[in-house]
Amino acid sequence: MLRTQNLTTYVADLDGDIIGTVLFLTMPNLGYDCRPSGFLEAMVVAAVHRRRGVARRLLDRVLTDAREAGCHKIQLLTHKRHATDGAHDLYRSMGFESEAEGFRLYLDSATTSAAGSQS
Repeated sequence: MLRTQNLTTYVADLDGDIIGTVLFLTMPNLGYDCRPSGFLEAMVVAAVHRRRGVARRLLDRVLTDAREAGCHKIQLLTHKRHATDGAHDLYRSMGFESEAEGFRLYLDSATTSAAGSQS
């Protein structure tokens, strides 16, 4: 990960403990006047710290950095199971809109089996 260009790992720290993370990747784009697109992945907040503004602060920082990088848009995928745990509400409150349908293809059988059992 450290060698991946345009990838930033954000962490929320509380007294030396990492309590939240999110990855942000910028990618060049031929559209949108060649402004980059941003992608969020691996947004996680430790269960005992949820609903305390940790994710919001992480996202605020990512959005600030994305604007400074000239990104035209930011995309994220979130699992359907998060529709009832507050994650989707958080993203909407931050200005994200549900406007596309995402698709996944897991390329190794171990991941496919694990993903299938979580559905």
